Amino acid sequence: MTALSASGLLLSGCTVGPNYVRPAVPTPPAFQEPATTSNATLPSSAAWWEVFRDPKLNELEVQAEKANRDIGIAVAHVDQADAARRSVRSNLYPTVAAQPSVSRTREAQQRPNNGNTYGQASTYNDLLLPLTMSYEIDVWGRVRRMVQSATAAEQASQNDLRFVKLTVAASVATDYYMLRETDSEVVILQETEKDLQRGYNITDDQFRHGLISELAVKQAQTLLEQTRAQIEGLHIQRDQSEHAIAVLTGQTVEGFHISPDVQSVNVPRIPPGLPSDLLERRPDVASAERLAASASAQIGVAKAAYYPQFSLTGFAGYESSNPASLLNWQNTIASLMGSAVAPIFTGGRLRANVDQAQAAYRQAVLQYEKSVLVAYGDVEDQLASIHYLARQSQAEASAVADAKRAADIALNQYQAGLVSYLDVVVAQQTLLTNEQTAAQVNGAQAVSTVALIRALGGGWQSGTDITALKPHS
Repeated sequence: MTALSASGLLLSGCTVGPNYVRPAVPTPPAFQEPATTSNATLPSSAAWWEVFRDPKLNELEVQAEKANRDIGIAVAHVDQADAARRSVRSNLYPTVAAQPSVSRTREAQQRPNNGNTYGQASTYNDLLLPLTMSYEIDVWGRVRRMVQSATAAEQASQNDLRFVKLTVAASVATDYYMLRETDSEVVILQETEKDLQRGYNITDDQFRHGLISELAVKQAQTLLEQTRAQIEGLHIQRDQSEHAIAVLTGQTVEGFHISPDVQSVNVPRIPPGLPSDLLERRPDVASAERLAASASAQIGVAKAAYYPQFSLTGFAGYESSNPASLLNWQNTIASLMGSAVAPIFTGGRLRANVDQAQAAYRQAVLQYEKSVLVAYGDVEDQLASIHYLARQSQAEASAVADAKRAADIALNQYQAGLVSYLDVVVAQQTLLTNEQTAAQVNGAQAVSTVALIRALGGGWQSGTDITALKPHS
């Protein structure tokens, strides 16, 4: 009984190296930048884009989730990490193999100690049917630390997949709202082009009747051509956004098209929550923390190499010279041997391995701390952007109304002969500039909201089942 207890203690062993504790990072009590006042909350599901209530965006996001190549690459990386963990974990168990063999041997007549008392050469068969076993007794926890490291690395890869999905979804939404902003600007310029064309026709007619100089005609024509040139430039921007969305959704550019739509963008107001929530919500932060845990376990692996490595080897089976009697119990064979290998001199290799593992852990901790600081900075940036864009949007709305009134006054005064056409040109240019700026601000608000949701970790929650994050076939 005492021997059995001692064997159990030996087999359970201890675990050398540090036990991992999540590194402490500074966490501010609240974000510095002013946050929006809203009763809304971040979506609890991964489909955070649904808060924009845009059916076309929802459709594109679903396509991207199914067919995006970056997501597929990340899924393959998760599968690799899972296989690596299972491979390392197999070292916790014995390795058993069948090694059957058949041989026929002829020994020399004069061979020493051949057991031949008749002075004749002997020939015999040898049939072996054994099972071999080898097992490392994990006394110092080397294998268990390896399993801990591989498990943490797999968890990091799962968080990397979440981050890739979040990044791809945010990229689709960003390109989509940039495209919609371009649609709005194109409509503004096309309406302006119509007004300018009418103004040019009136001016040209007045010039032909000798009522005004050619200068007014050229001014009207210049503004008209500038507007047409801007429209063509916006078509380039729209095509580029459309092509980017095609790639993100796993489709070829040929045949991919998003119909123009100038409906106003529904920009939701997203409260940021508490800074401490980022440690759980941001998948890139969670990935960095898991890599630190993996590196910590590798210190234990390196330190375990200082201690003796115990192992058991053995075999059991049958051996006979006659196939007919091979499986008789009298022909059973068995062997069990324990061994230990202890390092005596390694030329400093073991110390160097420990130093390397400790340095890798320090690097991983610093990377984790950096990811936390970057996460806080990302949120602060987007909160500031959303705050000032809201104020800019209000100012631009007033500016557009004033510019529109000024353009109407200038045109009426020109038709009454009170001002030159240059005054009309200036007023129309001012109106066009403010209308374009208003459209750009509206698009920027949508893009900044997408960026804020991404900075907050999207709709992911800690503990999400990884199978739910893999694309559905």
